[in-house]
Amino acid sequence: MKPRLLKSSSKQLDFALSEDYPLRFSKARGRRIECVSGIVWITVYNELADFMLKPGEVFIVPNNGLTLIEAIGYCHVRIDLPGLLNHVLHRLLALGGWDRVARGLARLRALGSLAPWMRPGSGGR
Repeated sequence: MKPRLLKSSSKQLDFALSEDYPLRFSKARGRRIECVSGIVWITVYNELADFMLKPGEVFIVPNNGLTLIEAIGYCHVRIDLPGLLNHVLHRLLALGGWDRVARGLARLRALGSLAPWMRPGSGGR
């Protein structure tokens, strides 16, 4: 059975997986993979060993290479989607390093100080 999407939200995706039908990801560094049920077998580009997860165990993808997530038998996995801020920081780091991140954060602070609803004492509006 091919990977089947069980549930999706703005924060995570749940998949049902079966043996011999891996879920393929790339550019997923920092994503959190949780085994909800069954046994999950994870293979990651440039890692010497594969990883096995049992229910309740979590794995954080260490790089942006190809990641294969497969079941031993049948499993249910939950994959966290990157938050906007996390995505922006990773993108800035990839493009220009810490100097660019510092400049980007300074711009965000400046924009925040101009937005009336973000000023202290505004009651959040």
